[in-house]
Amino acid sequence: MEIGKRIINIAIENGATLAGIASMETLKVSPSHTIYRKLGDYKGIGTVNDGDTLPDNQLFNWPDSVRSVLLIALSHPEEKPEMDWFDGKGSPGNRFLIDIIRRTSLRIESDLKIQTRKLHYSVEKGGLFLKDAAVLAGLGCIGKNNMLVTPSHGPRVRLRALFMEDNINSTGPIRFDPCADCKALCRRVCPEHAMDDKAPIFKLAQFSEHLPGRDGAYNRERCNLRMEKDVAKSSKKNSGKDLTIKYCRKCEFICPAGKKFKI
Repeated sequence: MEIGKRIINIAIENGATLAGIASMETLKVSPSHTIYRKLGDYKGIGTVNDGDTLPDNQLFNWPDSVRSVLLIALSHPEEKPEMDWFDGKGSPGNRFLIDIIRRTSLRIESDLKIQTRKLHYSVEKGGLFLKDAAVLAGLGCIGKNNMLVTPSHGPRVRLRALFMEDNINSTGPIRFDPCADCKALCRRVCPEHAMDDKAPIFKLAQFSEHLPGRDGAYNRERCNLRMEKDVAKSSKKNSGKDLTIKYCRKCEFICPAGKKFKI
């Protein structure tokens, strides 16, 4: 069996819903990594700290030995909203993703003798733009809602990645575009109108199908504003109790590409 397929099978056996492989050389010139510095500060509400203590100057400072990246996706269906609930230490779904990566890393190193490296979730701390990587790994495309949209689960997935110190054949991108003839219900349902207009930062940008919102119609600040409101609402409801934050998923749940899949 081809080594890439073996790696993907290991990830699936350890609990991943989807898995794919992307080349680091291709990823370095992907849209989000190329235009990052034009976007300004990327930090926002909802970033999870896994307990790592990496300094804040690790942006794209990836080890030279890394040649490929394994992308895994975990289904977060509407029927299991608690997977996305933030409890101060992350979410149950994200903790499951971390465990999948941990067990997959051990298997790849023991069974295939390929050295792996875990990476931080945050871009500023040694991470990467997971959606770009997922597209290059063949997991799906960027939708008009600025989310990764997969053929099997629509946008109802969460992502994690693992560096690998070997050149493994990429598994993507793939020909898949459910948004081409879609009425963009995701843009209509957003309570903050985050996808109504082209953000000023993108007006002079050279666009591809992978840029934010596909045509630049995505305002990160407005989206973060919604998340801040969710935090405030949850804090008020949970006064004196353990805080549980339920972030908005309206654009995700209304996506027709996700409605066809039921657990």
